[in-house]
Amino acid sequence: MRAAQVQRTPEFVEGLSEEGFLERFLATRLGATTHISVLDAGGRACSVTASNGEGSGVVVPGTGIHLNNVMGEQDLNPLGFHRHPAGRRMPSMMAPSVVMRDGEVELVLGSAGSNRIRSALLQTIVGVVDHGLGAREAVDAPRVHFEDGVLYAEPGIDLGELAGADSPVGGGQVVEFSELNLFFGGVQAVLRRGDAIDGAGDPAAAAWR
Repeated sequence: MRAAQVQRTPEFVEGLSEEGFLERFLATRLGATTHISVLDAGGRACSVTASNGEGSGVVVPGTGIHLNNVMGEQDLNPLGFHRHPAGRRMPSMMAPSVVMRDGEVELVLGSAGSNRIRSALLQTIVGVVDHGLGAREAVDAPRVHFEDGVLYAEPGIDLGELAGADSPVGGGQVVEFSELNLFFGGVQAVLRRGDAIDGAGDPAAAAWR
């Protein structure tokens, strides 16, 4: 709410009627990934992730919809650019997920965060399924991410067993973050246990803003 209010400057209000205002306004806000998780009392669930990546800078005329830059995202082209034939479905880091237990929906979740999405979702699911955490506890728990020989760690992670040569990451480089950061994902989760429904949004998203 605070971020939205800050945008309502005199220039914003005066510019609303100007030709091309929408395109100019959106051009500075083309990036970002959004996720929403929904679960009702009857067990009906929906998990949706939408991403503009960093944004392409192109707005579809007459719609206000800005296009993503998926073709230019290095994370989606790990083997190099221009390798996907036209018409072939491209890979994506996005992974809207539903976790079932005994045929019933238990957990609905998803995240922003590029390559860290898979790590964020895995650790949240492990927190709920293996450690019995609630949605808020699982989403708030500090995370790690391992990629290209580097272990990234949020504050609160005990690196004692992770930083040595005999560790699961083989003594690679360790990068410790000093505060919450959206680098580690922005998990949104809804948990259902019995008749109780519990939801949580990632505090890292709030810290990023």
